[in-house]
Amino acid sequence: MEFEEWIEFYRQILIDFNFSKEEDERSAVVMHSIAREKLMDTLILEKKIGGKDVLIIGPILSEDDAEEIREFEGVKITAGKAINAVREFIPDFVPDIHVTDMEESDDLLVEIGERCILVLHAHGDNIDRVMSVIPKIGYFVGTTQSIPFDKIYNFGGFTDGDRAACMAKHFNANGIKLIGFDFERAEGLKKKKLVWAERILKHEGVL
Repeated sequence: MEFEEWIEFYRQILIDFNFSKEEDERSAVVMHSIAREKLMDTLILEKKIGGKDVLIIGPILSEDDAEEIREFEGVKITAGKAINAVREFIPDFVPDIHVTDMEESDDLLVEIGERCILVLHAHGDNIDRVMSVIPKIGYFVGTTQSIPFDKIYNFGGFTDGDRAACMAKHFNANGIKLIGFDFERAEGLKKKKLVWAERILKHEGVL
């Protein structure tokens, strides 16, 4: 997604959810100030994703889905709490890349961060997680949903899943497949977020 396209989505999302652009940007600044030398350049993502088939894993999984994950030979990306869902079927599973706004436990993020690329997202509602998680982990890629700056990037996307898809497309994945996503099985705020996720994924041609 071109940055100008994302900004138009972002403006609409801010209005729809009554989010604060200023708080989003403050969270990104906090991430940057805490992380410093831990922030990675995107070259690592370019090398990992470019020209590869990518499987983006969501949280609604079956045993058949787990078998497909086991057999997939490309780049496996988990989106947020999907890592917990996969581990119900494949204990100790670690993806190639994990994209998240850090709703998982600190211990889990520390563990998988030693064996995969973490892409951590700062937004106005997770400043406490930014402050809790980042001192405990090693290197990672930092993202914002507002204006990018100095190794805090913006590849587009709103929820962990569609943000992972936008990232994969940005780095020229050969193909992008989604597994474990159900845009109907939610209520309230979660459902509202999934409406936007589905809209973004359709815009990107992933759905």
